[in-house]
Amino acid sequence: MIYQRYHFERLTSTNDYAKELLQKHNCVVVTADFQTQGRGRNKNQWLGEYAQNVYLSFGVKHPNLRLFEEVAYFQGLGALAVYNTLVKITPTVQYALKYPNDIYAKTKDSKFRKISGVLVEHQFVGNLCVSTVLGIGVNVNQKEFPKELSETAISLRMLGYDFKIEDIVNNLISEIERLMELFPDEIFEIWKNKLNIIGKEIFVINRQLLCKVEGMDSIGRLVAVANNNEKLLISDGDSIRYELEG
Repeated sequence: MIYQRYHFERLTSTNDYAKELLQKHNCVVVTADFQTQGRGRNKNQWLGEYAQNVYLSFGVKHPNLRLFEEVAYFQGLGALAVYNTLVKITPTVQYALKYPNDIYAKTKDSKFRKISGVLVEHQFVGNLCVSTVLGIGVNVNQKEFPKELSETAISLRMLGYDFKIEDIVNNLISEIERLMELFPDEIFEIWKNKLNIIGKEIFVINRQLLCKVEGMDSIGRLVAVANNNEKLLISDGDSIRYELEG
């Protein structure tokens, strides 16, 4: 995979800059020491300490324009790239994927806390996808989090590890390159299995409904059935709660 590599001390958003670069390149990797307008899914703000975490965006043009269904696997590709990298560099830590693409680490108190998130953004012309950008954030050397995140977030440093940011970035890029060699259906199936959510009970927060996940459709939505037999299609991981283990 041939890509153009860019690094900046400070950017508003690595995802936004990657989109701009795709106007002249076919494939790019953008990293920054700090983002001033970093974001996660649902426009949630994603901020961290300067030069202590991974802020990376991988962007690729699609030479053959694709329907959304044909690029849905990128949700899984981003999540698997981070998951596989973390398992490789810290094999004694237990990690879990939370739907659709958050990565959680099990701490010494047996709680799962978020260590990474992935934001996937597709660019369309009509109903055809022309490019995709994966935004990846990994908490690496951050020593503490704001009060509102102190019970839910964790970093590799807080787990007892000390890594150079560039080493993790290089591992992530290598893993993305490896996954890009697989067929989309392969990535989708590995992602679905690694999520380990099919057959589990989930609580849909905004509906106050307890549901059972029966499967995943072709664009990555969870197919769930409520206790009242209502069928739901769920794409927002922040709208549900469930046990990561078991």
